[in-house]
Amino acid sequence: MAKLLYRIGGFAARKAWVIISLWIVILLALGGSYAAFKGDLSSNVTIPGTKSQQLQDELSDKFDLNANAGSGQAVVKTADGSAISDEQKQTLASALQKVGKVDGVESTTNPFDEQKQIDQGKAQLQQAAPQIEDGQKKLDDGQKQIDEARSKLKSSNAPSDAYKEIDDKQKELDAQKSQFEQKKTEFDQNKAKIDMSSQYSSVSDNESAALASISFKDEINSVSPDTLSEVRSDLADAVLKGLDVQFDQNLEGQPDMKPTAEIIGVIVAFIILLIMMGTFIAAGLPILMALVGVGAAMLGTFSLSGVVEMNSTTPALGSMLGLAVGIDYSLFIINRHRNNLVRGMGIKDSVALATGTSGNAVVFAGTTVIIALLALNVVGIPFLSVMGNVAAASVLLAVVVAVTLTPAMLGLIGRRIITKKRWQTIQRRARLRENAQSENLVGDGQLQDRAHKAHLEHESSPHGWLKFVTKRPIVTAIVSALVLIIIAIPMTQIRLGLPDATSSSPDSGAYKSYKTIEEQFGAGRNSTMVAAAQLPEGTTEDQAKQLQIDVGQDLQKQDDVETVVPAAISKDNSMVMYQIVPKDGPSDVSTNDLVNDLRDLKVHTDDGDVTFGVAGQTAMNIDISEKLFKVLPIYLAIVLGLSLLVLILVFRSILVPLTATLGFLFSLLASFGATVAVFQWGWLGSLFGVTDPGPILSFLPILAVGILFGLAMDYQVFLVSSMREAYSHGRGGKKSVIIGFNHSAKVVLAAALIMAGVFLGFVFSGEAMIASIGFSLAAGVLFDAFVVRMTLIPALMYLMGSKAWWLPRWVDKILPDVDVEGASLERKD
Repeated sequence: MAKLLYRIGGFAARKAWVIISLWIVILLALGGSYAAFKGDLSSNVTIPGTKSQQLQDELSDKFDLNANAGSGQAVVKTADGSAISDEQKQTLASALQKVGKVDGVESTTNPFDEQKQIDQGKAQLQQAAPQIEDGQKKLDDGQKQIDEARSKLKSSNAPSDAYKEIDDKQKELDAQKSQFEQKKTEFDQNKAKIDMSSQYSSVSDNESAALASISFKDEINSVSPDTLSEVRSDLADAVLKGLDVQFDQNLEGQPDMKPTAEIIGVIVAFIILLIMMGTFIAAGLPILMALVGVGAAMLGTFSLSGVVEMNSTTPALGSMLGLAVGIDYSLFIINRHRNNLVRGMGIKDSVALATGTSGNAVVFAGTTVIIALLALNVVGIPFLSVMGNVAAASVLLAVVVAVTLTPAMLGLIGRRIITKKRWQTIQRRARLRENAQSENLVGDGQLQDRAHKAHLEHESSPHGWLKFVTKRPIVTAIVSALVLIIIAIPMTQIRLGLPDATSSSPDSGAYKSYKTIEEQFGAGRNSTMVAAAQLPEGTTEDQAKQLQIDVGQDLQKQDDVETVVPAAISKDNSMVMYQIVPKDGPSDVSTNDLVNDLRDLKVHTDDGDVTFGVAGQTAMNIDISEKLFKVLPIYLAIVLGLSLLVLILVFRSILVPLTATLGFLFSLLASFGATVAVFQWGWLGSLFGVTDPGPILSFLPILAVGILFGLAMDYQVFLVSSMREAYSHGRGGKKSVIIGFNHSAKVVLAAALIMAGVFLGFVFSGEAMIASIGFSLAAGVLFDAFVVRMTLIPALMYLMGSKAWWLPRWVDKILPDVDVEGASLERKD
């Protein structure tokens, strides 16, 4: 591989415009594909086969309705808190009629019409109550008269024929009783249903706010952005006579992703690169290369969005990762090229060697990231597989750009990749060396020996941070591990979930509507769920009607239930559907417990047990989180196993891979702990834009495992491979640690800062899911690069010395020789 990359780098440096033209053609082709095939992204995060999804499919069949159809709410309220006037009610009704005609809208519900129907139902019951009482009294009086007449006949020893009239009246009265009992049962059931749902209203108690519902023909994540936009505009643009309108998270749709995060990341990277490189050209080149890779990846991704269902987080993740690794991978090659020039190599030869050496390490590092991301397909969760594949494609393009376009640009730029002052110093040293040789002041061999000796002395001496690490390696290792363990402690309290509207920007309509609903209707109204009661086999229609009441009353007694609304009985009388309003919001622990308690609940009846299922967005989010948490250990085991095998192959050692994998585990848990502290507990929340702390994004841990593993192996390869090379040249176990660290620490430091800067830029993207992912990855990179790779690993390897490179002979014989740093090229050179 090193020799192939050497030839590619040399060709690219000599034929720069050929490579550049090829990439322009690729970008134009991808741009055309984007224009022709781009589809819509969705906020859909689903997993086939969850309990809630299975129940929704069953509800669609049992109740002959589309249980998966989407809906949203528009919150209307008066600005001053006064009651909504009749004129305002009329204007809202007109606006909702217009919304009902929008293509894709199934129906709308006017909250005041709904409230009117409820009030009419209550009024009818109130009117019927005296009639029921009178009817019962008449029946009781009639029965009393018949009983008295029958008693008189008995006392007078009347003949049997005399009872015929009494018996006929009794039969007539019994028929009236039967009819009355049916009416009374219907009255009692209706009263019980209204009593149960009395707390459920779409109009607030003070009548200053109301909830208008809009039902769609399709599942909410499949509703087109144009339909949502038209619904919002029809309501927002209507003359509502002073009513304010806010839309919930479903009607708001997907927020437009602004390039703010990418811009912040690029600025941070440019500042770091400028400090490191010293020239605008050298600082800007890695960023340009990364943007080319990200641009190609995003154009390709969006081109497929028309045929592949893609979550809105997917391209953002690909952009985030592609930008970070794209800058770092080009930086490694550019840095090696600059060092080659300092040694006096020619530009074309230097580019070829840099591509064959550092480029080889880039290919290996990128391959580990790609493998870890593609391994997401193993867990069997479709949306995660798409995320992993898109992110892997972004990394692949970053690698290809780094080993093709970067050498071409370096060949084109020439000596401008280093500062004029540095170049003049190189030229001056070359002239002094030539003069010394020409004047026979010192022999060529002596000059090289002196320079080589000085170089060896400098590179084998610890400086700065490494000097502290090697002076007290045991203390350093213990303190490093303790720091990471302490930071990881909050991880023990991690709760997974999907973001609700509280994780949106406080300025967004979704956040405002959520808070208005919470204030006016209670926190649980934002987490309404559907419960389905499975009735005993053979239940009749009359039994189902009574069970609807009895079971509903049992549900009302459950902890954390605010309101139970009987909704419908299935056409085969086998199932009853309820709408349940919990006491707390969708992200609260009590709501999560309620879903699980309802699923475990059994109500005993004379005909058998009644069991329950729960559906709705809240239940769906809980199911997804539980499923992802269950597959996390499996994926982590795959990644850690892969880590050990790959590192044994690369470093030809047992202890080095073990310490590297252990260090990765430490940094991973620490990043989870920091994320929980900020996004779940709210520590320093204002600094990172966390307004309402809540559960951690359910698929963040599994994504972080894959991405951070790949990045950790990047740093391990670039840092420890230099140590391995020094050891193989006979420099000794402890000296090789110092030499390798001195060779690679600066570029690893810059790469980690750049990557963390890019990830942190996404924390301020305004998108909750992206913000938590960006923070977790930034924390993981910083912990892994600074605490693990540049502190813990050097300390442990310094302690182990030559033992760090121990490998059983039989393993050594079967392992292929992987020349990660392209050392064979340098020896040849």
